[in-house]
Amino acid sequence: MAPHVDKTHCSEPDAAFVKVEIENKPRPPPLPANIEISALRQHTNNEKLKARKALGAAGPGLIEQDIKIPVEGRELDAYVYAPSRESPAGSLPIYLFLHGGGFCIGNRFDDMESNRRIALEANIVVVSLEYSLAPEHPFPQAVYDALETLQWIAKNPAAVHPSASVSRGLILGGTSAGANIANAVVYLNRDQDDPVQITGQFLSVPPLLPFPVVPDKYKEDYVSFQQNLSVTIPPPELVQAFMKAYKPDINSPLFVPFNHPRGHAGVPPTYIQVCGMDSLRDEGLIYERVLAEENGVPTRLDIYPGLPHHFWEFFPTLDQHIEKRTNDSVKAILWLLEIGHKAAAR
Repeated sequence: MAPHVDKTHCSEPDAAFVKVEIENKPRPPPLPANIEISALRQHTNNEKLKARKALGAAGPGLIEQDIKIPVEGRELDAYVYAPSRESPAGSLPIYLFLHGGGFCIGNRFDDMESNRRIALEANIVVVSLEYSLAPEHPFPQAVYDALETLQWIAKNPAAVHPSASVSRGLILGGTSAGANIANAVVYLNRDQDDPVQITGQFLSVPPLLPFPVVPDKYKEDYVSFQQNLSVTIPPPELVQAFMKAYKPDINSPLFVPFNHPRGHAGVPPTYIQVCGMDSLRDEGLIYERVLAEENGVPTRLDIYPGLPHHFWEFFPTLDQHIEKRTNDSVKAILWLLEIGHKAAAR
């Protein structure tokens, strides 16, 4: 369980963030009223391709490859990061990662730098899924893509990597929108007749609990939306466009499993990252508290005070903060593997 969080301090801008990203940069122009998702997707993919080229190929100790994952008579693309050193068959755990992007943009190459570090330093096979995006594929298609991928990996680990085995651990997680999808899949999988054994869930800056459906007993703890109202990262117009395209049902456990009618029984050990200047911050904090205090789920929490949503993506010059977040991620994967094995053994 996490210690008490000083939410006022969390929302005070970090000095490095102010100096590097606010004082020295002009504010971008407002987004148009009618945002073209397809054009935005193409633009962001082009920019991320430039960043990938600048990052360069995988270093020594890693192998990377594209794979195809069959779902519902079609195939999804995924990108695999794995340690290159020879490992015995069945010796490597698996981490299924779901990228962010508001359910509308992003691809399997997102968070490449941190996924490389996780694969190398946690000695784990990372599978980054390119799930179906809105508006072409609205809610809840991405959730079912991720569930079917999870089920396929559980049955075919050697097709992901010859040394991979779910008996060594299977972690499900993601960033931002990907974290929402991962969280929904944890509960959806739990309710299957033959659920996959999930070792732990990794939720980075997750949107989990829209204010209109926050239970009354937790509303006084939900202050980040108002506290960080002036922080336009991502811009509110963009969030609205994404939600209009995704068309989620806020009363469905496939979007807000926090309010699942079956509660939180059977939820695996959980790791959460939140940013102090993120309007979503308290959604992660409330969920962590409910799991730990009310349901006895092992939890681990890292907070990044004074920093906005998904800062490592939007502000790549914040080197020290990004390094800390990456180190925290590696440690969290190792913790989930350790605590998950202990929980499964009980």
